[in-house]
Amino acid sequence: MDSLRIAFFTPLSPLKTAIADHSEGLVRHLADFADIDLIIDTGYEPSNPEIISCFDILDYRDFPACAHQYDAILYAMGDNASFHGYIYEMLQRYPGVVILHDTTLHRTLINLSFGQGRPELYFREMRYAYGVTGSDIPQQVLSGYGQEYVTRYPLFERVVDSSLGLVVHNSYARQQILRRCPDARVTQINQHFFLPPGFPDQTDVASLRAQWGLEGRFVVGSFGILVPDKRLNVCLRAFARLWERHPEAIYLLVGNHPPEFDLPGLIHGLGLDGDVVVTGWLDPVRFTQNMYLADVGIHLRYPHIGGTPFTPIRLMGMGVPTIVSDISPLSGLPQGACAKIAPDQCEEETLSKTLMCLADRENLRQQLSKNGARWIRRHHNVSAVAAQYIDFIRATLGKPPPGRDRQAQHRLTYLVQETAAMARAMGIRDEDDDLLQPLAQAIAQQLAR
Repeated sequence: MDSLRIAFFTPLSPLKTAIADHSEGLVRHLADFADIDLIIDTGYEPSNPEIISCFDILDYRDFPACAHQYDAILYAMGDNASFHGYIYEMLQRYPGVVILHDTTLHRTLINLSFGQGRPELYFREMRYAYGVTGSDIPQQVLSGYGQEYVTRYPLFERVVDSSLGLVVHNSYARQQILRRCPDARVTQINQHFFLPPGFPDQTDVASLRAQWGLEGRFVVGSFGILVPDKRLNVCLRAFARLWERHPEAIYLLVGNHPPEFDLPGLIHGLGLDGDVVVTGWLDPVRFTQNMYLADVGIHLRYPHIGGTPFTPIRLMGMGVPTIVSDISPLSGLPQGACAKIAPDQCEEETLSKTLMCLADRENLRQQLSKNGARWIRRHHNVSAVAAQYIDFIRATLGKPPPGRDRQAQHRLTYLVQETAAMARAMGIRDEDDDLLQPLAQAIAQQLAR
C-alpha cells in the first residue's frame, strides 16, 4: 500500500497548550505509516529539537501553494482561538480529518469574531448552526456566566460540515456530535499515552524533590493549566483537611494560572502558604518529570467541555495513583484503575476521605498504581492509536464533506424538538399547536438564509 502524504495542522511547543504536547507525541508514531509535514501558525518558532529535526514545518500561509501535494489533511482543533483560529479558517477551504479535542468551539468563535473586530462572523455562525442571532450571548460568555450558552450552542457545526471526518476521544463527544449532526463521519479513538519527545531515560527524583522542597513530604499533585474548572477550590479545601491529619503533606501544583484567577489568594485564605507549591509553566519534559514526585495525583474537571483530559492518562500510565472526576468524557476509565469522584454536593467530603485513605494505606496506592498503568498500556497504546488514525484517514479519501443541506434539515428537526420540549416545560400543551408552529417556521426561515 502506498504511503500517504499528510499535512498536519497543529500548534507546537513552545506554545502553552496541552494540544501541542499531544500532537508532538502522536506525530512521531503517525510517521511510521505516512509522510507527515507540520503546518503551524505564524508568529513563533517551534522549540522541540526532535520535532524540528524529524519533520518539515511550514507556515500555514505557504500551504495554498503546495496543498495539491498532499493526499490528506489532519487538523488538531480545540476551543482556543489563540492556538486554533488559523485552523478554523483553513479547514473550510481545505477539508480534512479533524481531531476535535473539545465539543464546544463557542469561545473560539467569540474570540475570532469580537476579538478581531468581526462581530458579523459570530452572528453568521449562530444563524448557520441554530437559526438564532443571540446578540446578548457573547457578553454573558465573556463575563464568565455563559456556561449554559456554551453548552446549548457549542458552535461545532461548521467544523463538522466542513470536515471529511472527525476523531474524538470518548463516546460522550461522539454522541454529542451525532445528536446535532447525524450525518457526520465521526470515530472514537482513545487518547494515546506517551512520554514527550526528549524525555530522559532516567529522572533524578531526589534532586527534583530537593528543588521544590519536598524532602520527607507526602506529595499530592495536580498538573496542567490551573483554572477554576479544575475544581482547585475543592482540591485545596480537601487537602487542608488531609494536612490536619498529615502535616507532612504538601500540595504540588505544576503549571500556571490565568491572571484573572486569584489562586495565590485562595491558597492564602486557607492558610496553606507554606504547604502548597506552584511551579509556573514548565516545558513538556520538565512538566512530565514532575509527575514522578506525586504520591497521589488529582485531576478533577467540572464543568467540562466534552474532551478527554490527557493529564490523567499520562499520570496513570506513569504509575501515579490518580483521582479524577466521574464525568461522561472519562467514563472509559474504570473505577479501580483510578479513583473517581462525582462532582456533586459531596465532592469535597469524598475527595478528602479518598486522600486520607490513600495517604494511610500504601498498599492501596500501589494497587491503584498497578491497575492504572496496566489499563493504559492495554487501551491507550500509542502505536495502535496511530494505526487507527491512518485507517480512518484512508477511509475518508475521495469522499466529500457531509451534505450541508441534509445537515440543515436534521438541525431543523432537532431545534423544533428542543422548542417543543422547552414549551412543555413552560406549561404549553401539545394541543396548543398554534403557539409552536410560528416559532418552528421562523427557525426554518432562518436556516434557509
